Amino acid sequence: MLALAATAAPALTPCTLVFGQGRNPPAADAPDWDGLNTQFSNAVADALDAGGRRVVAMTASSARIDPQATGLALLQRADASGCGTLVETSVFADEQDVLVLRLRAYPLLPQLDGGGIAGLRIGAPLFVTQRELVLSTLPRLGPGQLAAQMAAEYLQHDGR
Repeated sequence: MLALAATAAPALTPCTLVFGQGRNPPAADAPDWDGLNTQFSNAVADALDAGGRRVVAMTASSARIDPQATGLALLQRADASGCGTLVETSVFADEQDVLVLRLRAYPLLPQLDGGGIAGLRIGAPLFVTQRELVLSTLPRLGPGQLAAQMAAEYLQHDGR
């Protein structure tokens, strides 16, 4: 009986879904954006886990950006995992060739349908932090270190 209760307890603890997806699709002679995003997202997830959060990690390839399908998949995963928070991570180069590393936290709110809960929806951002660097710093970038710093900023802000 105690073993059953011990295995059920983590599922009852609210979790944070850490979702990473880049904006820059793969291209010849371009950085490995999917690799950078995965590394950054995993480092954020590790830092949140070390900060006492139950984390579910999910990444999507920048080669197949389909916002509707991706959003539905992440909401289904969050709902199935009992997550109440979404932490979105991204590493990309913007239109001015500025390297951006971003972390945003959103509440996941019940989506009501006919008086019952039919799933989740993403609320307004609760926290945003980002770093903007010149693109030429990319070869020297330590995304893991920046991810840990940015996750620590979120944890400090959240104060749970």
